[in-house]
Parts: sequence; structure tokens; C-alpha cells
Amino acid sequence: MLAGTIAWIVHQAVFEPGTASAWPWLGLAFLAVITRHGLQALRDWAGQQLAFRVRGDLRERMVATAARIGPVHLAHRGHSGAWASRYQEQVDALGGYYARYLPALGLALAVPLVLLAAAFTQDWVAALLLLFSAPLIPVFMALIGMGSQQIHEAQQDRQNRLAGHFLDRVRNLDLLRRSLALDAATDEVAEAAQGYRRLSMRVLRVAFLSSAVMEFFSAVAIGLVAIYVGFALLGFLDFGPAGQMTLFSGLFVLLLAPEYFQPLRQFAQSYHDRASAVAAAEALAPLLREPPLPQSEPEPLPAGAAPTLLRLERVSLHYDPDGPPALDDLTLSVAPGEDIAIVGPSGSGKSTLLALCAGFIRPSAGSLALAEPARHFAWMGQRAHLFHGNLRDNLLLGAPPETGDRELIAALGAAGLRVDDPTLPKGLDTPIGEGNRGLSGGQAQRVALARALLSDSRLWLLDEPTSALDPETENDLLSRVLEHARQRGVTILLATHHAAVYGRMRRVVRLDQGRLREDGDV
Repeated sequence: MLAGTIAWIVHQAVFEPGTASAWPWLGLAFLAVITRHGLQALRDWAGQQLAFRVRGDLRERMVATAARIGPVHLAHRGHSGAWASRYQEQVDALGGYYARYLPALGLALAVPLVLLAAAFTQDWVAALLLLFSAPLIPVFMALIGMGSQQIHEAQQDRQNRLAGHFLDRVRNLDLLRRSLALDAATDEVAEAAQGYRRLSMRVLRVAFLSSAVMEFFSAVAIGLVAIYVGFALLGFLDFGPAGQMTLFSGLFVLLLAPEYFQPLRQFAQSYHDRASAVAAAEALAPLLREPPLPQSEPEPLPAGAAPTLLRLERVSLHYDPDGPPALDDLTLSVAPGEDIAIVGPSGSGKSTLLALCAGFIRPSAGSLALAEPARHFAWMGQRAHLFHGNLRDNLLLGAPPETGDRELIAALGAAGLRVDDPTLPKGLDTPIGEGNRGLSGGQAQRVALARALLSDSRLWLLDEPTSALDPETENDLLSRVLEHARQRGVTILLATHHAAVYGRMRRVVRLDQGRLREDGDV
């Protein structure tokens, strides 16, 4: 509409001056401009809203999938730094596909066809020039896109590894400082960042190249149309409709030419968004894939049955359907109040058995039945996981809502950590940083024990909780764990390979390659 209005005003001003007022036509042109910009704003808003909702929905699905598969399967899918990078940066990389690429693709398919039909109504030769120049653009864009996607995949893989690399250095900052390796670690991070920068520049070069290709071919095509229109209006051409071309038709076609290529320009500018989104989608797809394991809940044990807290009947579990079983035809019954050591070499299935009892994973075959008290458990691993905050916040994580400072101090004392210890200068308000910074390994394990005491759980699952401690601290912590568990009737399942640890337990379950080899009293 705008091109036709401008062409008609110029035609009237040159050949029929004074015959009609130009103001109505100028008003029409102004209305066309307002309408065009309004539709563009609406298109941009709709694209941004779609991208926002897609990103939000995808992040919700990622969190829901992570919650369903549990920490064990999540750990098998990569480093936590890489997972966080995918959750943040790679989900954001999908936004350009919905906000810019899809609207540009729709316009590139629809608008040129409409404008081409309008050009055919005025001059079929000029329309053919536009028509035959357009297919060159998708061909070159496809050639560029083949390499662009590979570069984006390499960039996002490097980004994931860089996130994990940096997170590892942050977590081990104290160790690096004590080892006098800070300078070397800084140089490694800087070199990794430089490699990522170089790869990012390659991505930008491809983006600029795609835009340059589009601009080149559109400029050539517009130039051909301008030459044809100019020669026709000057009378140098009389081929086909050129001899009957008027100023209106020539100017109209000439004004349509840039608009004909404008959607294709926008498509070229957003084409790298597609390559980035495809690479991000391929990286995100494994995080949304459910593991090939049954997701049925553990069976409840009948209230009138023999005193049993949990029972496993011929349980088998595979992390990889084509790999060896992590647990193989295992049958085990645990009574309330027992303390059981699960022993075996590394890879024998100790941690897998604890994760199964915790409900982090489900058996591939067999059944797991739990009494009601076993559904509320406390977990202690090789290294206590304390969150960034203060000591009080970490103790309250599993405690009842009405728990006060007096109960927190009593639990810490029972775990062997006095709140007035000089290493806790602010008592319960002592800050704790990432990686348990501010506490020693023994103190962190005692905080974890105090947290278990406050939770009032009837089942404690302990995965080598003393392996990182010195013998004196290990002996004291284990004594406190057993004392409190036996006083409260708590059931303990403790995975270990230290004879000094499992020798203090009442019952030993020995695993080998996922199979039960021995089960008896110490």
C-alpha cells in the first residue's frame, strides 16, 4: 500500500499537477506507516512472549525430570556445572529461535509471494528478475548453515566444559591456595576462557557472513530491477511490457524490490539463531529423557507383618540396559533398630543399594517394600553437604518448624561440637560458604549428624561417612552415631570398606559385583 501510494503521488505530481489534492494520499501513506510499525511491534511482542513461555516451560520440565530421576541418575548425566550451564545459557539460546527465527521464516515465506504477485500486475519482466534472484539466497544460506550448526555445537560443548572447569576450581579454592597452585589454576581458567572466546568469534563471523551473503544478492537483484526500469522509462527497451511502462508502474516495482528482500534479510540475520537453537536442543534432549527404569513407588509393608522396616525381594538394577547390573537378584530384609554394615570393593553396589533404599532410583526388576517409618530417612555421605548460609540455617533444614536454638545447641553437643567452640566465633550464626568453607571435614560431618538427630528419622543411610576423617575423629564420630542410634531405636545402613568401621556393627552384608555374597552377624 505504501509503495503504491508513493508511486501514485509522484506520478500525479509529474504528469498531472494540480488535478487532485495530494493530502488524502499522504494521509493514506501515513496510515500505512503506522499500521506497518504497529504490526511489527505486535509480531515482536508475540515472539518474545512465545520465547519466554517456551523457556519457562522447558526449565520446569528439566527440574521435574531431575526430581523424578533422582540425584543418582542426574549425576550420571554430567557435571553439575554443565547441568547449570544448560539450564541457564542453553535454554536461553532457544529464545532467539522462537522470538526471531520463526517470525522471520513466516514473513520470508509469505511477504515475498504477495509482493511478487503485485509486481506481476505491473511488469512481468521485473517480477521475473525478482523471482529468479530469490532462490539463490536459500541455497547459500543452507551451505552456510551446515557449518554454522557444527560451530554452535562446538561452542556449547566448550561452554559446558568451561562451566564445569571453573566450578571445580572454585570448589577447591582452599586446596589450591594451600598447594600454592593458585597461579597455575588462574592460568588454566584464563586459557580455557580464551579458547571459548576464539570459538565465540567464529560464531560471530558465521553470523556476519550470512548477513553479508543476503545483502550482496539482494543488492544485485535490486540493481538489476533498477537498471531495467530506468532503461524502460528512457525508451531504450521495448521488450515485452517495457514499452508501455509508466512512471507509476516503474516506480511502484522499484519501491517493491527492497521490500521484497527485506523479509529475506531478516531471515538471514536470524538464521544463526536457528543453528544455535538446534545445537542447544540436541544438548538439552538427554536431560529431558527419562531413564529406562520403572517409576513405580515402593510397596508399603502391611502393619500386621513381622517386624520389618524394609524388604528387597530379588531386586536387580541396571543403569545401562546393555551394561552389567549394578544390583543382581538381591534379597534383603531389615528389621527396625538394626545397624548393618554394607561392605564390598569399589563398584560392588554399596552406594546403589543405599540410593535404592532412599528412593533415589527404582529397581529394574524385583520389588522394594517399605514400612512407614522408613519413608522418612536421614542421609550422610562421604562429605557432608552444607549449604551456603549459616550454621543455624543448615541445622534447621530437616528439623521440625518449632525447633528453637536450645534444641539446635543440644543436637550439636550430642554430635560432639560445642556451640562455644573457638572455631565457631559467631555460634549458630557462624557463616558457612560454598564447599563447607569455614568448617573442617570433621566439623561438617558432626553438623550432618546433628541434622540427622534433629530430623527424628527412624532410618539413617550412611555412605562411608568417616572415609575422609582421621582415625581419632572417625572413631569418635562413629561412636556417637551408634550410641544415639541404639538409644533411639534408629536403623542404620552404613556402606564402608574399612574393617575398623564394619567391625563395630552388629550385622554385615557383603556385596560383590552387585550380588549378595554374605549376610550375617559380626
